Amino acid sequence: MRFPISVYASSLFLCLMLALSANAIAQGDDHVPGMTVETTMRLTSIGDLEGTGTLKISFSGDAASELRHRILSGFDADQNQLMDGNEARDVLIAISDSLNGRAYWGVTMTVANDFPNVTYAEVSDLATGLVYTDWDSTEDLSFSMDLECSGQGISKVVLITDCAVDAFVDAFNDTVDYSFKGSMHLSHKVSAFGIGSFTYPEVTNGSFQEVRTPAGVLLWYESDFEVGATGALTRETITYENFSVMENQQIAFVILIIGTLMIARMPRRRFENFRKLHPKRYRKYARPKMSVKISAIALLAVVWLFYLLPFLFSFVVDGLLVYSYYFMFLVPAAIIAEYGFSRYIYDKSALDIPEEAIIEVRQAFLELEEEDEMLCRFCNKPIEMIEELHRCEACGVEMHIECADRAQACPVCAGILFPQDTRSIECKVCGESFLHSGKDDPYSIQCTRCGAFQEEVQPSKNYLVIDHDPMMAYRMIRAMGVSGRPAMVMTSEFPGKTRADNELGDEVDVRWFSDSSTDIDNVNPKDLDGDAMETASTFLMTTKRAGLMVDGLDHLIDLNGFEKVVAFIRRLNDLAMIHGSSVLLFLDKSHVDDDQLRHISDEFDEVHDYL
Repeated sequence: MRFPISVYASSLFLCLMLALSANAIAQGDDHVPGMTVETTMRLTSIGDLEGTGTLKISFSGDAASELRHRILSGFDADQNQLMDGNEARDVLIAISDSLNGRAYWGVTMTVANDFPNVTYAEVSDLATGLVYTDWDSTEDLSFSMDLECSGQGISKVVLITDCAVDAFVDAFNDTVDYSFKGSMHLSHKVSAFGIGSFTYPEVTNGSFQEVRTPAGVLLWYESDFEVGATGALTRETITYENFSVMENQQIAFVILIIGTLMIARMPRRRFENFRKLHPKRYRKYARPKMSVKISAIALLAVVWLFYLLPFLFSFVVDGLLVYSYYFMFLVPAAIIAEYGFSRYIYDKSALDIPEEAIIEVRQAFLELEEEDEMLCRFCNKPIEMIEELHRCEACGVEMHIECADRAQACPVCAGILFPQDTRSIECKVCGESFLHSGKDDPYSIQCTRCGAFQEEVQPSKNYLVIDHDPMMAYRMIRAMGVSGRPAMVMTSEFPGKTRADNELGDEVDVRWFSDSSTDIDNVNPKDLDGDAMETASTFLMTTKRAGLMVDGLDHLIDLNGFEKVVAFIRRLNDLAMIHGSSVLLFLDKSHVDDDQLRHISDEFDEVHDYL
């Protein structure tokens, strides 16, 4: 059972995301800061920065108690050392007013909540640990707000920790005269969709994780630092760039897609070249090398991980970022690596083609003296190879196996040459009986008395022949030519070789799918709607009861894509039906997937599957 590469990639990506999430949870459990700021922002980076977000500021331990005392001192209107809903609402309004216009993460924040009109229940949800808590309460305090964010879409250095202190610590200092000192924890997630990007992270205590996508980036930032302690504030920064060749997710994605297509196709192309090295009758025994497939999947997984998770190795070096620019080197390196490895594996395997093929080829030449030359009793030509030889079991006469297959009876003793496969057939035309091997397709059975074919390719019907070898399809088109019907073959193989291998003779016209313009019989395989369709339609419309065979479907799909080739076949079938002709299509189903095979089969009246 085959799985697409996207399944492996998505599974690996999901596992990594779960691992990153588990790591973030574990880090959070180890540290209990006095002040925690959790922010999310959803920004668009086409032009100016615009978007929305959420903010949650929490205080715990001594910081929560100190802040509660300052709030009660400044907002407890009835002096009962207990905050009711109206008083808590006033606190939220004062904090939001102080936050408005402050800068954080490269944008200006504006609180979006309509605090003057919120209900008591909403106040309790937005300011937990405040409503109806007394002076001595040790409960944690937290304030939640919705934000609107805006800023200029210019390149800038984002002072993360400095802005956090200036925005959030100073907001409480201005509102309730509380200057926080102690351990502060920042947790920020920003989704920036567009062409903008974040570069050059400078961190000491913090950490970054990012998911890079063609639409934009999702960035996570975590940091712990001390506020108001002796010494300078730990400064951490990241640069926002409205467009950067060094870090542009769209450019990297285009490079990655091109590389993915090249790497994904390489195992199949290498296997096809390897398969064609086998003698024709042994090609069905060729098998693709799993190591080549695995290497392609592994390389694709690596480059996609570097693209999707650019901070993947930041645990090795703080702030280590795999920039998009690196893909101009990483992707070509992956292509070269897969090319070299697949070539090495298949070149090595080519030296070890299945033994039965090697043995027959190496032992094919007969070491006979000139006076002992073996002649066929049918055609009187020399039998030069053992694989061509057949002996009559009754009298021992030698002959070519092809001559024996055509005659079915010994020319000396008239004995049946292939009794296990031979049957007597009564000719539908002359009524005489003749012997024939049961191996052949009925569309190519020809009476040895009068020459009539026993099955006819019907006009206005189209046939799909599925096999590893196009022999059966060529027998059908050859039968049409021999019986006097106009016949033409369009193939990706060299015309002379096609004629010789399939004994087409002069009755069948052969056109070659080749973009070379040196021969008038060539058909441009990249121009299906133009040159190829003109050649085929001219033949079908100017002849009656004609037959057209198409060989080399995999070659056409590689050059034009599956949908375009199916449309070409559909038009050929429609023309054949209108003009009383027939289209024969040969297909090796190992070159297409199940869905593609079903789509192609639906276009034909009859499907002959010999596999």
